[in-house]
Amino acid sequence: MVLHHRRFFSVGLRRIRLRSQRDGSILPEVRSVRKSHAIHEVSGLHGWNDRSHHVEEEDGRPSTMRPLTRHKGQHMALPARLTAIGRLGFRSSAYGRHVYQKIVALTLGAAFVSPPGQRLRQAVAQFGEPARRPDVRTAVVAHLYYLDLLPEILACWSMLPDGAPLHLTVPSDRVEQARHLLEGIPGAILHPCENRGRDIAPFIALLNAGTFDRYDAVLKLHTKRSPHLRDGEIRRKLLFTMLAGGRNATLRLLAAFETPDTGLIGWKACYRAAPSYWMANEARVRAVVRQMGMPDDAVRLGFFEGSMFWFRPAALARLRHLQLSPEDFEPEARQLDATLHHAIERCFTLSAWADGFSVRGLDGRVLK
Repeated sequence: MVLHHRRFFSVGLRRIRLRSQRDGSILPEVRSVRKSHAIHEVSGLHGWNDRSHHVEEEDGRPSTMRPLTRHKGQHMALPARLTAIGRLGFRSSAYGRHVYQKIVALTLGAAFVSPPGQRLRQAVAQFGEPARRPDVRTAVVAHLYYLDLLPEILACWSMLPDGAPLHLTVPSDRVEQARHLLEGIPGAILHPCENRGRDIAPFIALLNAGTFDRYDAVLKLHTKRSPHLRDGEIRRKLLFTMLAGGRNATLRLLAAFETPDTGLIGWKACYRAAPSYWMANEARVRAVVRQMGMPDDAVRLGFFEGSMFWFRPAALARLRHLQLSPEDFEPEARQLDATLHHAIERCFTLSAWADGFSVRGLDGRVLK
Protein backbone atom coordinates (compact mmCIF):
# COMPACT_ATOMS: atom_id res chain seq x y z
CA MET A 1 0.00 0.00 0.00
CA VAL A 2 2.80 2.41 0.92
CA LEU A 3 4.73 1.53 -2.22
CA HIS A 4 1.62 2.14 -4.34
CA HIS A 5 1.29 5.68 -3.01
CA ARG A 6 5.01 6.31 -3.49
CA ARG A 7 4.59 5.39 -7.16
CA PHE A 8 1.50 7.64 -7.43
CA PHE A 9 3.39 10.65 -6.05
CA SER A 10 6.46 10.06 -8.23
CA VAL A 11 4.38 9.62 -11.42
CA GLY A 12 2.74 13.00 -10.88
CA LEU A 13 6.09 14.67 -10.31
CA ARG A 14 7.51 13.11 -13.49
CA ARG A 15 4.55 14.45 -15.50
CA ILE A 16 5.18 17.97 -14.24
CA ARG A 17 8.91 17.70 -14.93
CA LEU A 18 8.40 16.38 -18.46
CA ARG A 19 5.83 19.05 -19.24
CA SER A 20 8.20 21.77 -18.03
CA GLN A 21 11.06 20.37 -20.11
CA ARG A 22 8.85 20.24 -23.19
CA ASP A 23 7.84 23.86 -22.71
CA GLY A 24 11.49 24.84 -22.39
CA SER A 25 10.96 26.60 -19.08
CA ILE A 26 13.70 26.80 -16.49
CA LEU A 27 13.99 28.04 -12.94
CA PRO A 28 16.46 30.93 -12.71
CA GLU A 29 18.97 30.62 -9.92
CA VAL A 30 18.23 32.73 -6.88
CA ARG A 31 21.18 35.08 -6.51
CA SER A 32 20.20 37.30 -3.60
CA VAL A 33 18.70 36.88 -0.18
CA ARG A 34 16.07 39.51 -0.97
CA LYS A 35 14.86 37.63 -4.03
CA SER A 36 15.00 34.36 -2.15
CA HIS A 37 12.82 35.68 0.65
CA ALA A 38 10.32 37.14 -1.80
CA ILE A 39 9.98 33.73 -3.43
CA HIS A 40 9.54 31.99 -0.09
CA GLU A 41 6.84 34.39 1.05
CA VAL A 42 4.71 33.63 -1.99
CA SER A 43 5.43 30.05 -2.89
CA GLY A 44 5.93 28.62 0.60
CA LEU A 45 9.31 27.14 -0.33
CA HIS A 46 10.36 27.51 3.30
CA GLY A 47 7.67 24.97 4.13
CA TRP A 48 9.86 21.91 4.64
CA ASN A 49 12.89 23.86 5.63
CA ASP A 50 11.49 26.21 8.26
CA ARG A 51 13.03 25.25 11.58
CA SER A 52 11.95 28.46 13.30
CA HIS A 53 9.73 26.43 15.61
CA HIS A 54 12.50 26.26 18.20
CA VAL A 55 11.73 29.74 19.46
CA GLU A 56 9.92 30.01 22.76
CA GLU A 57 7.76 32.60 24.42
CA GLU A 58 8.96 34.26 27.65
CA ASP A 59 6.88 31.85 29.73
CA GLY A 60 8.72 28.89 28.19
CA ARG A 61 5.94 27.72 25.90
CA PRO A 62 6.79 27.04 22.25
CA SER A 63 5.81 29.92 20.03
CA THR A 64 3.16 29.09 17.44
CA MET A 65 3.55 32.43 15.69
CA ARG A 66 5.34 32.90 12.42
CA PRO A 67 8.86 34.33 12.52
CA LEU A 68 8.80 38.10 12.33
CA THR A 69 10.01 38.26 8.75
CA ARG A 70 7.33 35.86 7.63
CA HIS A 71 4.70 37.70 9.66
CA LYS A 72 5.44 40.87 7.75
CA GLY A 73 5.21 38.88 4.53
CA GLN A 74 1.63 37.99 5.35
CA HIS A 75 0.64 41.50 4.42
CA MET A 76 2.45 41.73 1.10
CA ALA A 77 0.33 43.55 -1.46
CA LEU A 78 -1.09 41.39 -4.22
CA PRO A 79 1.07 43.00 -6.95
CA ALA A 80 4.19 42.23 -4.89
CA ARG A 81 3.10 38.61 -4.52
CA LEU A 82 2.50 38.31 -8.26
CA THR A 83 5.90 39.85 -8.96
CA ALA A 84 7.62 37.33 -6.71
CA ILE A 85 5.79 34.44 -8.35
CA GLY A 86 6.83 35.80 -11.72
CA ARG A 87 10.47 35.72 -10.63
CA LEU A 88 10.13 32.07 -9.70
CA GLY A 89 8.38 31.29 -12.99
CA PHE A 90 4.82 30.02 -13.31
CA ARG A 91 5.95 27.21 -15.61
CA SER A 92 9.24 26.26 -13.95
CA SER A 93 9.61 22.62 -12.95
CA ALA A 94 10.46 23.52 -9.32
CA TYR A 95 7.37 25.70 -8.92
CA GLY A 96 5.15 23.14 -10.63
CA ARG A 97 6.46 20.39 -8.40
CA HIS A 98 5.92 22.56 -5.33
CA VAL A 99 2.30 23.32 -6.23
CA TYR A 100 1.61 19.68 -7.08
CA GLN A 101 3.01 18.50 -3.76
CA LYS A 102 0.87 20.96 -1.83
CA ILE A 103 -2.27 19.75 -3.61
CA VAL A 104 -1.36 16.12 -2.99
CA ALA A 105 -0.54 16.75 0.66
CA LEU A 106 -3.84 18.51 1.33
CA THR A 107 -5.92 15.86 -0.45
CA LEU A 108 -4.47 12.38 -0.85
CA GLY A 109 -1.83 13.04 1.80
CA ALA A 110 -4.41 14.03 4.39
CA ALA A 111 -6.41 10.87 3.70
CA PHE A 112 -3.29 8.72 3.68
CA VAL A 113 -2.19 9.75 7.20
CA SER A 114 -5.68 10.04 8.70
CA PRO A 115 -6.82 7.45 11.28
CA PRO A 116 -9.03 5.67 8.69
CA GLY A 117 -6.11 5.69 6.28
CA GLN A 118 -3.85 4.17 8.91
CA ARG A 119 -6.38 1.44 9.69
CA LEU A 120 -6.77 0.66 6.00
CA ARG A 121 -3.00 0.35 5.52
CA GLN A 122 -2.74 -1.92 8.54
CA ALA A 123 -5.55 -4.12 7.24
CA VAL A 124 -3.98 -4.41 3.80
CA ALA A 125 -0.57 -5.17 5.31
CA GLN A 126 -1.96 -8.26 7.03
CA PHE A 127 -2.46 -9.93 3.65
CA GLY A 128 1.09 -9.30 2.46
CA GLU A 129 3.99 -11.71 2.66
CA PRO A 130 6.14 -10.96 5.73
CA ALA A 131 9.42 -9.36 4.70
CA ARG A 132 12.61 -11.03 5.82
CA ARG A 133 14.65 -9.34 8.50
CA PRO A 134 17.85 -8.04 6.88
CA ASP A 135 21.23 -8.50 8.49
CA VAL A 136 21.50 -4.83 9.38
CA ARG A 137 22.07 -3.21 12.78
CA THR A 138 19.60 -0.35 13.12
CA ALA A 139 18.62 2.53 15.38
CA VAL A 140 16.55 5.72 15.44
CA VAL A 141 17.80 9.17 16.36
CA ALA A 142 15.20 11.90 16.83
CA HIS A 143 15.33 15.45 18.07
CA LEU A 144 12.44 15.81 20.51
CA TYR A 145 11.62 19.48 20.89
CA TYR A 146 7.83 19.12 20.96
CA LEU A 147 7.17 16.56 23.66
CA ASP A 148 3.57 16.06 22.59
CA LEU A 149 4.84 14.51 19.34
CA LEU A 150 6.68 11.74 21.16
CA PRO A 151 3.95 9.16 20.31
CA GLU A 152 4.62 9.71 16.59
CA ILE A 153 8.34 9.08 17.13
CA LEU A 154 7.56 5.94 19.14
CA ALA A 155 5.28 4.70 16.36
CA CYS A 156 8.13 4.97 13.83
CA TRP A 157 10.50 3.27 16.26
CA SER A 158 8.10 0.35 16.63
CA MET A 159 8.48 -0.44 12.92
CA LEU A 160 12.17 -1.22 13.28
CA PRO A 161 13.47 -4.72 14.08
CA ASP A 162 13.18 -5.64 17.75
CA GLY A 163 16.08 -4.45 19.84
CA ALA A 164 16.82 -1.31 17.83
CA PRO A 165 17.52 1.55 20.27
CA LEU A 166 15.97 5.01 20.19
CA HIS A 167 18.31 7.97 20.74
CA LEU A 168 16.47 11.16 21.66
CA THR A 169 18.15 14.56 21.78
CA VAL A 170 16.11 16.79 24.09
CA PRO A 171 16.65 20.41 25.17
CA SER A 172 18.04 20.39 28.70
CA ASP A 173 15.04 22.18 30.20
CA ARG A 174 12.73 19.41 28.93
CA VAL A 175 14.71 16.34 29.83
CA GLU A 176 12.84 15.64 33.06
CA GLN A 177 9.49 15.87 31.30
CA ALA A 178 10.73 13.56 28.59
CA ARG A 179 12.10 11.10 31.14
CA HIS A 180 8.71 11.01 32.81
CA LEU A 181 6.97 10.32 29.49
CA LEU A 182 9.37 7.47 28.76
CA GLU A 183 8.93 5.66 32.07
CA GLY A 184 8.45 1.96 31.46
CA ILE A 185 9.75 2.17 27.87
CA PRO A 186 13.10 0.38 27.67
CA GLY A 187 15.50 1.08 24.84
CA ALA A 188 15.09 4.85 24.74
CA ILE A 189 18.23 6.87 25.50
CA LEU A 190 18.00 10.58 26.33
CA HIS A 191 20.73 13.00 25.30
CA PRO A 192 20.33 16.49 26.84
CA CYS A 193 21.31 19.30 24.49
CA GLU A 194 21.28 23.06 24.11
CA ASN A 195 18.46 24.65 22.12
CA ARG A 196 20.86 25.73 19.41
CA GLY A 197 21.35 24.63 15.83
CA ARG A 198 17.81 23.18 15.73
CA ASP A 199 17.89 19.42 15.10
CA ILE A 200 21.25 19.56 13.28
CA ALA A 201 23.64 20.58 16.07
CA PRO A 202 22.47 17.87 18.53
CA PHE A 203 22.69 15.28 15.75
CA ILE A 204 26.25 16.31 14.86
CA ALA A 205 27.20 16.09 18.54
CA LEU A 206 26.10 12.44 18.65
CA LEU A 207 27.79 11.73 15.33
CA ASN A 208 31.06 13.17 16.65
CA ALA A 209 30.78 11.16 19.86
CA GLY A 210 30.62 7.89 17.92
CA THR A 211 27.09 7.15 19.12
CA PHE A 212 26.13 5.65 15.74
CA ASP A 213 29.32 3.72 15.03
CA ARG A 214 27.84 0.36 15.97
CA TYR A 215 24.95 0.64 13.47
CA ASP A 216 24.64 0.01 9.75
CA ALA A 217 21.51 2.11 9.22
CA VAL A 218 20.02 4.87 11.38
CA LEU A 219 16.74 6.71 10.88
CA LYS A 220 17.02 10.45 11.53
CA LEU A 221 13.79 12.20 12.54
CA HIS A 222 12.75 15.34 14.38
CA THR A 223 9.50 16.78 15.67
CA LYS A 224 9.01 19.21 12.82
CA ARG A 225 5.99 21.42 13.26
CA SER A 226 5.03 24.20 10.84
CA PRO A 227 1.97 25.98 12.29
CA HIS A 228 2.24 28.71 9.65
CA LEU A 229 1.52 26.18 6.88
CA ARG A 230 -1.87 24.77 6.10
CA ASP A 231 -0.30 21.38 5.41
CA GLY A 232 2.49 21.49 8.01
CA GLU A 233 1.16 18.69 10.21
CA ILE A 234 0.31 16.55 7.20
CA ARG A 235 3.82 16.92 5.79
CA ARG A 236 5.47 15.69 8.97
CA LYS A 237 3.13 12.74 9.21
CA LEU A 238 3.72 11.88 5.57
CA LEU A 239 7.47 11.89 6.09
CA PHE A 240 7.20 9.70 9.16
CA THR A 241 4.87 7.33 7.33
CA MET A 242 7.01 7.07 4.22
CA LEU A 243 10.24 6.51 6.15
CA ALA A 244 8.89 4.10 8.77
CA GLY A 245 5.15 3.68 8.45
CA GLY A 246 4.93 -0.09 8.19
CA ARG A 247 6.99 -3.05 9.36
CA ASN A 248 7.29 -4.82 6.00
CA ALA A 249 8.11 -1.62 4.08
CA THR A 250 10.73 -0.71 6.67
CA LEU A 251 12.37 -4.13 6.51
CA ARG A 252 12.49 -3.98 2.72
CA LEU A 253 14.05 -0.53 2.91
CA LEU A 254 16.67 -1.73 5.40
CA ALA A 255 17.64 -4.53 3.03
CA ALA A 256 19.15 -1.85 0.78
CA PHE A 257 21.77 -1.24 3.46
CA GLU A 258 23.05 -4.76 2.95
CA THR A 259 24.61 -3.26 -0.18
CA PRO A 260 27.82 -1.64 1.12
CA ASP A 261 27.64 1.47 -1.06
CA THR A 262 24.19 2.59 0.16
CA GLY A 263 24.79 5.82 2.07
CA LEU A 264 21.48 7.68 2.44
CA ILE A 265 17.88 6.76 1.69
CA GLY A 266 15.04 9.26 1.77
CA TRP A 267 11.69 10.18 0.29
CA LYS A 268 12.16 11.49 -3.23
CA ALA A 269 9.24 13.92 -2.86
CA CYS A 270 11.37 16.04 -0.51
CA TYR A 271 14.62 15.69 -2.44
CA ARG A 272 15.69 19.12 -3.71
CA ALA A 273 18.12 19.67 -6.57
CA ALA A 274 16.75 22.79 -8.34
CA PRO A 275 19.10 25.81 -8.10
CA SER A 276 16.53 27.88 -6.21
CA TYR A 277 16.95 25.59 -3.22
CA TRP A 278 20.44 26.89 -2.60
CA MET A 279 18.63 29.91 -1.17
CA ALA A 280 21.35 31.94 0.63
CA ASN A 281 23.53 28.96 1.49
CA GLU A 282 25.76 28.18 -1.47
CA ALA A 283 28.80 30.17 -0.30
CA ARG A 284 28.55 28.67 3.19
CA VAL A 285 28.24 25.15 1.77
CA ARG A 286 31.31 25.67 -0.40
CA ALA A 287 33.28 26.81 2.64
CA VAL A 288 32.18 23.72 4.60
CA VAL A 289 33.04 21.45 1.67
CA ARG A 290 36.58 22.82 1.55
CA GLN A 291 36.94 22.05 5.26
CA MET A 292 35.75 18.53 4.49
CA GLY A 293 38.73 18.11 2.18
CA MET A 294 36.73 18.13 -1.03
CA PRO A 295 37.45 20.13 -4.20
CA ASP A 296 35.17 22.99 -5.07
CA ASP A 297 33.92 21.23 -8.19
CA ALA A 298 32.51 18.45 -5.98
CA VAL A 299 29.77 20.79 -4.82
CA ARG A 300 26.35 20.07 -6.28
CA LEU A 301 22.86 20.54 -4.94
CA GLY A 302 20.78 17.56 -3.94
CA PHE A 303 19.46 17.15 -0.40
CA PHE A 304 16.48 15.91 1.59
CA GLU A 305 14.66 19.03 2.69
CA GLY A 306 13.55 18.68 6.27
CA SER A 307 16.63 16.58 7.15
CA MET A 308 14.78 13.33 7.76
CA PHE A 309 16.23 10.21 6.16
CA TRP A 310 17.99 6.89 6.71
CA PHE A 311 21.78 7.01 6.73
CA ARG A 312 24.84 4.82 7.06
CA PRO A 313 27.09 6.44 9.71
CA ALA A 314 30.21 5.77 7.64
CA ALA A 315 28.71 7.91 4.86
CA LEU A 316 28.88 10.98 7.13
CA ALA A 317 32.56 10.56 8.02
CA ARG A 318 33.47 13.83 6.29
CA LEU A 319 31.01 15.77 8.41
CA ARG A 320 32.34 14.07 11.52
CA HIS A 321 35.86 15.08 10.50
CA LEU A 322 34.83 18.73 10.91
CA GLN A 323 34.33 18.16 14.67
CA LEU A 324 31.72 20.89 14.87
CA SER A 325 30.51 21.81 18.35
CA PRO A 326 27.18 23.37 19.37
CA GLU A 327 28.99 26.67 19.85
CA ASP A 328 29.82 26.71 16.13
CA PHE A 329 26.11 27.08 15.36
CA GLU A 330 24.39 30.45 15.58
CA PRO A 331 22.28 31.21 18.67
CA GLU A 332 18.57 30.77 18.08
CA ALA A 333 17.13 33.95 16.58
CA ARG A 334 14.24 32.79 14.39
CA GLN A 335 16.51 32.53 11.36
CA LEU A 336 14.81 31.51 8.14
CA ASP A 337 17.98 30.80 6.18
CA ALA A 338 21.74 31.34 5.82
CA THR A 339 22.84 29.68 9.06
CA LEU A 340 25.30 26.86 9.62
CA HIS A 341 22.52 24.35 10.20
CA HIS A 342 20.95 25.30 6.85
CA ALA A 343 24.33 24.73 5.20
CA ILE A 344 24.93 21.38 6.91
CA GLU A 345 21.48 20.24 5.79
CA ARG A 346 22.82 20.46 2.24
CA CYS A 347 26.07 18.67 3.10
CA PHE A 348 24.81 15.23 4.22
CA THR A 349 24.60 14.00 0.64
CA LEU A 350 27.87 15.69 -0.31
CA SER A 351 29.65 13.79 2.45
CA ALA A 352 28.22 10.51 1.20
CA TRP A 353 29.03 11.15 -2.46
CA ALA A 354 32.61 12.18 -1.64
CA ASP A 355 33.38 8.74 -0.24
CA GLY A 356 31.64 6.77 -2.97
CA PHE A 357 28.31 6.14 -1.25
CA SER A 358 25.02 6.38 -3.12
CA VAL A 359 21.94 8.41 -2.24
CA ARG A 360 18.69 6.61 -2.98
CA GLY A 361 14.95 7.03 -2.90
CA LEU A 362 12.68 4.69 -0.99
CA ASP A 363 12.31 2.54 -4.11
CA GLY A 364 16.06 1.92 -4.16
CA ARG A 365 16.74 4.05 -7.22
CA VAL A 366 19.82 6.27 -7.14
CA LEU A 367 19.17 10.00 -6.79
CA LYS A 368 21.50 12.50 -8.42
